[in-house]
Amino acid sequence: MTELAPDATRQAEAAATPRMTTADFTRLVTAHHRAVHGYLAKRTFGDPQLAEDLTQEAFVRAWHHPEILAAKQGTPLPWLYRVARNLLIDHLRARSSRPAEVGPTDLTVFARESELGSDIDRLLNNWSVRQALSSLSDAHRTVITEVYFNHRSLAEAAEVLGLPEGTAKSRCFYAIRALRLALSEHGLLP
Repeated sequence: MTELAPDATRQAEAAATPRMTTADFTRLVTAHHRAVHGYLAKRTFGDPQLAEDLTQEAFVRAWHHPEILAAKQGTPLPWLYRVARNLLIDHLRARSSRPAEVGPTDLTVFARESELGSDIDRLLNNWSVRQALSSLSDAHRTVITEVYFNHRSLAEAAEVLGLPEGTAKSRCFYAIRALRLALSEHGLLP
């Protein structure tokens, strides 16, 4: 006795398995699509796309089980309902194991709210930083402005301000300390 390769075994099993003809499948879908879809539409919480997807999957499963059309079975509708119910249960279980999905409308509302909130936060932070900067001495404020707002290095800031580099460094150090204190008084730093 010769042993078949795994692919040959699958092909032999597929050939031995009876297939539903296209005509039989068309009659099955025509006769029962509305009933199965209606059954699922009532149970999918108003999601017509999910009801349609599950209906299609139920008929794909029916395609692989031509025995449901046997005369002794009667109508295949109870079998289709059971498959549709099981598919819905599987879908709900899978969905409950994942975080809740967010629809596009939820995202746009959230984006608008976060944009508005971030605009307000930005304005308040801007105002607080301006207040904190105005509390610094002129010497400290000019060094901070050159280094952080005009994006200059300490050496470049010292050159622009006509200061020795060491003086610019120490003013920057003490200016940052004073600015931290002022910002914490405005509630921007812990």
